[in-house]
Amino acid sequence: MSINPLADINTYWSTDEFFRNPVICKVMPLKRFKKITQNLHISNISTEAPRNSPDYDKLGKIRLAISILNKVFQDNVQVSEFNSIDESMIRFKGRSHMKQYMPKKPIKRGYKCWARADSLTGYLYEFKFYTGKVNTGTEENLGARVIMDLCESLPSHTLVAFDNFFTSLPLMELLHERGIYGVGTLRMNRRGLPDLITGKYLTGEFIYQYNTPIGVLKWKDTKDVFLGTTAFDPRAVELIERKQKDGSEKKIYCPLSIKKYTEFMGGVDHFDHFRASYPLGRKSRKNWHRLFWFLLEAAVINSYIVYMTSHSERRNTHKEFRLRLGRGLINNFSSRKILAPVFKNKKGGTISVPEEIRKSDVGSHMPELTKFRRCRMCSTREKEQRSKYMCKVCKVSLCAAPCFEMFHK
Repeated sequence: MSINPLADINTYWSTDEFFRNPVICKVMPLKRFKKITQNLHISNISTEAPRNSPDYDKLGKIRLAISILNKVFQDNVQVSEFNSIDESMIRFKGRSHMKQYMPKKPIKRGYKCWARADSLTGYLYEFKFYTGKVNTGTEENLGARVIMDLCESLPSHTLVAFDNFFTSLPLMELLHERGIYGVGTLRMNRRGLPDLITGKYLTGEFIYQYNTPIGVLKWKDTKDVFLGTTAFDPRAVELIERKQKDGSEKKIYCPLSIKKYTEFMGGVDHFDHFRASYPLGRKSRKNWHRLFWFLLEAAVINSYIVYMTSHSERRNTHKEFRLRLGRGLINNFSSRKILAPVFKNKKGGTISVPEEIRKSDVGSHMPELTKFRRCRMCSTREKEQRSKYMCKVCKVSLCAAPCFEMFHK
């Protein structure tokens, strides 16, 4: 459904051929699909704490799935040396204590998810849903707590990039003590920033201050850019190309740490781009369903990224991968009654082997030697053809060529 989105779920089972999807209709009726969705559970309801209990878990419905996926996502790949941490929004406009409003995000209303992803591929290593304030008032050190939680399993000598919501000088020091390098933009109102950051400078100029192990710099571009790092020398510069309004390119000098920050910060955005290409979520009366669709999306996207990195040639596109995945999960299953087969042989008769057996898992349909019998495909009354080959799965005699291949098409 993600690669063939329709406005209403009922439309997939529409009687109008313009909207009807025969593949989905064949798998199950609409009523059965709605019943399964209505009774979908991935937790033990009998052990859940009531809402008025101090032990109540807002994510109790999906807590088990979150724990499993966070473990599986990290166990099945080697962690990259370049990671980025950022917010990922899950669209939701219903009622929920967890819903957040982020006016500067493309998705302004919904659930907020803290995510750590591979800076280069967008592979999601670990995620954590924001459930709201624990107490009334302003939450102090929230960004630092999120970073430290998501970096808990990271090995030393790993680089982590994050934006100005998280970055602070004490956080940089904590990460450095654990052997993790950090780079991130800074807000001017952060405590402990050097006074030289407040000065005014011409376009292209930058000033820095280095106090081991943290370097802080300010670069005047089209606007002021503030950055802190423990990974790069704040004095180092590189030549970069900047596109002008007339389309021409101009080479300018840029601090190396800012260039590397731009290069390594986009991991979560890359993951969100995959999500936006073929969105899986849909409306539901149960607000936790939106989070469940996010978990499914993350599993599909990560599996595609693993597929891409392990196949250097003849790789499927994202769309082709999802098509193959969907067909593989269905595997010619149909909950409807099997109708009389319509496949006809050369005589004009029908084949007795059901299509879901004849066409499924074709690689396992191997010939075996038996005594000579009439070929089910090409033998007629006028001209009888006999073969000593029989399909192990279908249990019908077939000529080696071309009948064996035609029968299983």
